[in-house]
Amino acid sequence: MVSDPNIRKQLQLAGLRFMCSRARWLESEAKILGISLKNGNLSTAEVDSRLEEMGVLHIVYPELMVCE
Repeated sequence: MVSDPNIRKQLQLAGLRFMCSRARWLESEAKILGISLKNGNLSTAEVDSRLEEMGVLHIVYPELMVCE
């Protein structure tokens, strides 16, 4: 844990900037996959595979990812 409030703030700001850039990347990838699926260039299985590779399958199918 960082005890200096100024350093902590800078680290948080850097982390938030990274999170925003990752969100833009995710949006871009989602659009590409969506267009490819809609146009028939990718199958649903291929899209699921790509989503799993990206680590976002739980976002698309949250009800399937719940552990009981």
